[in-house]
Amino acid sequence: MKDERTNRLLASLSTHLDALRESARCGSAAPVLEIARDEIDNCRNTWESGVLSGEHHLYDFATLIAHALTGTKQIQLVARVVMGRKEEEEGPGSQRIVIEETITRENLKRVTDYSLAQRIARRYRYRASYDQPFGVLYPRASFLELWPLSTAEDAPATRVLTRVKTNDQIWNKVCDALFAVDTIAQRNKILNPGSKYIKDIFGVKVLTPRRPDSYRVDEILGAITWTPRQLQEVGLKPEVGLLKLELVERKDYLSLPQDQKKRTGWEAIKNVYRWGTQLFEVQIQTEANYFLEALHLTDTSHRTFEMQRRQMRRELERVVPHYADYRRLLKLLFRREDDEELHALEESLPWLTIV
Repeated sequence: MKDERTNRLLASLSTHLDALRESARCGSAAPVLEIARDEIDNCRNTWESGVLSGEHHLYDFATLIAHALTGTKQIQLVARVVMGRKEEEEGPGSQRIVIEETITRENLKRVTDYSLAQRIARRYRYRASYDQPFGVLYPRASFLELWPLSTAEDAPATRVLTRVKTNDQIWNKVCDALFAVDTIAQRNKILNPGSKYIKDIFGVKVLTPRRPDSYRVDEILGAITWTPRQLQEVGLKPEVGLLKLELVERKDYLSLPQDQKKRTGWEAIKNVYRWGTQLFEVQIQTEANYFLEALHLTDTSHRTFEMQRRQMRRELERVVPHYADYRRLLKLLFRREDDEELHALEESLPWLTIV
């Protein structure tokens, strides 16, 4: 985000956290942080518009890649949402459900990825057995899949997908940055050193038939140049920064020795590109490995991982002063809630005043 007011607000949170720690060390009264209501509204509005704008560029980016790698412009857009119950547990009744719905490009650009997933989830109810009542489903992960309706004979890719990190993942990441959670975890051994932290917001996955095709895709993206006409076809102005990709980072997890691979079996080429003013992570992965990953996303082991991660955050809230308070505050800054919850937060924190 490049909004100066939002960045000043986040900087003030960091400064105030230092002041809270200093007051605790000296035994003095906690300093008061004043946040103007219009600054909160600006943060929410800027965040929502920023995410929507970023997602629009993501979909344009993915469309151009799909055209180039599948050899066709006949693409069907499919929203794929992984859903589960609000409180998930291991064992019977903990199944996750995958819903796929076709969507038009026009409707796709009207709402954020997260809002679209919520809208789809609200249309369904689920019960684990006939003797139980129907319950509400909640989106756990969502993807936009670009399915080619035909492919060129020598096409190195079979499908392109996009994924956007959820709001909760992002404000949790901001909170982790303010509290230097990585350092705390290693020092206090609260978190598993292998825990996954968010390093990307907008991601693209390219599926290939075989490993050699993955390296072909890697080479094509490294050399690709779009023409002004190709950019105009997806509604973009032919700006210089959009004509080609700038490789920022490349990691080849595809050729790792077996003893260095992840226990889940996941493997891919993971590149980060700058396209225009945005960064995109592109994972190039074989179809077989993708389906293994998709199974992991819906199985018990992944749910267990998520529950462990939630437990780890609860442990941080217990042992790290102000961590829980800052998570609540950041949640309200990044996600629109009603005034009642905002006032409840202000009343519960003696050092916070909303003016």
